[in-house]
Amino acid sequence: MSHLPELSRRSLLKAIGLGATAVAAPSLLTACGEGSGGSVGNAGTDKVPWPTYQPFAGPAPDLPGTAEGVQPGYTKYPSNLVNAVKAKPGDGSKVKAVAITYGTPPKPAEQNRLWKAINEALGIDLELILVPDADFDAKMATLTAGDDLPDIISIGGGHRLPREQEFVSTKCADLSDLLSGDKIKEYPNLANLPPYTWEGMGRIKGRIFGIPLERPLPGWSMFINRDAFTAAGANDAAWSKDDFATAIKAMSKNKQYGMGANKANQFGLRQYHAGSFGLPNDWRVEGGKFVRSETLPEFKEALAFTRDLFAAGGYYPDTMSISVVDMKTYFYNGTLKSMTDGLAAFAPAVTSVKGAYAVDLALPYKAGGAGGTVFAGTGAFGYTVLKKAPTERIQMLLRVLDFLAAPFGTKEYELTHFGVEGTHFTRDADGTPKPTALWTGGENVVNLPIGYLAEAPRVLYFAGVDAESVKRLHAWETKVVPTAVRNPSTGLVSDTANRSRTTLDKALNDGINAIITGREPLESWEAVVKKWRADGGDKMAEEYAKEYAG
Repeated sequence: MSHLPELSRRSLLKAIGLGATAVAAPSLLTACGEGSGGSVGNAGTDKVPWPTYQPFAGPAPDLPGTAEGVQPGYTKYPSNLVNAVKAKPGDGSKVKAVAITYGTPPKPAEQNRLWKAINEALGIDLELILVPDADFDAKMATLTAGDDLPDIISIGGGHRLPREQEFVSTKCADLSDLLSGDKIKEYPNLANLPPYTWEGMGRIKGRIFGIPLERPLPGWSMFINRDAFTAAGANDAAWSKDDFATAIKAMSKNKQYGMGANKANQFGLRQYHAGSFGLPNDWRVEGGKFVRSETLPEFKEALAFTRDLFAAGGYYPDTMSISVVDMKTYFYNGTLKSMTDGLAAFAPAVTSVKGAYAVDLALPYKAGGAGGTVFAGTGAFGYTVLKKAPTERIQMLLRVLDFLAAPFGTKEYELTHFGVEGTHFTRDADGTPKPTALWTGGENVVNLPIGYLAEAPRVLYFAGVDAESVKRLHAWETKVVPTAVRNPSTGLVSDTANRSRTTLDKALNDGINAIITGREPLESWEAVVKKWRADGGDKMAEEYAKEYAG
């Protein structure tokens, strides 16, 4: 996204559609019928072909991308935009859609010129149900447990629904006959989504049920205030864990803190520290068996290291109570010198700090002989599914999503990322979109997050972000992407994970948070892992191994 407004603590305090008060979340067994879905795995099924990849021949980048996953970079906006769709995709009907939001509620559609323009271009009456990140698990579980589902349902942002694959395969449209193989060429912008993002989404029962929301292969990263790290003597080009700890402690004084995290990401343990300790990305395949990262001795070492950083005051003391938005705000204003987040946070960070310091991404430190790697993401923020409906309506909804996935260098992309020229943006002398007060004041695609319904492959272009910042990000990707560690379970389905992963993950996360904050001793970790294995972790490993082999 480009020209994102600065976020504040108020960003998650309101919601539309489902309200702002958390409610009890019934099991999705209510929606699916207990046991009705059967196995959701792919092992032993006839798997439909992945969609044929048909890349968009767009403007030549200034900084080349690679097949490995380094994104193409653009230091200037294209001068000649093309149309990505031939005709208005919609049929004039009302379309209800639900998506995550990290912004404040938008003005109602009848008062929102951006929303009106999107509706006009899509040819539908789009009704959005927006669910704040902090409330997503509870509210989505409640929504999907009922029978009155929206037409379009977006699942992502690191959230997993209880019995997610069972819900999708039971309540949502099987898109295989419309999207597999060359059939996707009816939707050329969806065909432009790279193979890794479809594989990252995965099949269910051998079938394609969703549209992936593409993200760069580098996953979570540690954003840093480069000026502060340099002043602390930190050199991430070649640093050990001791060098890293020394720098963090040096920056953590006078109510400022070297490490930024939030209540949902376990102090950046998995997102940054685990790779620095040479751990696998969730799972490792050894002799055909799946071995979970948390069961390895190096994980306990990384846990101890993170605990020591917290005890030394390296983290914001109320990390367990702050949201993602709070974390970002504290990073922007200099309270935090780093934060762990996805690459999509780069442009908002650069524009929000307003030149106060250079935003950069840190290379991993090295702890032990195998350390110093970053984790690859799944290639997808999440995915979008469609409520079961007649084929003609599903085709119409796919045309709508195809429009929203129009790539960089097209007129449709400009509308869905910058709004209407003269209303939401003007142009600098070189053609760069420049936001108006209406856009920065709230009428934008943060508060109207249509990009969480469908999205083009990300490129390194950010209006309002200087060329040097883009070059820094491209240089970081060039260094880390070739050796980024992938998760072998990406795209695989485990019945145990479908039923119990939310509970199993919570048990691990609660144990991690309790140990890092000092509420439990480090030695309690063995008991946490033992219980996780007995409650389904070992079974999940067996099922992943079976599907991986098949």
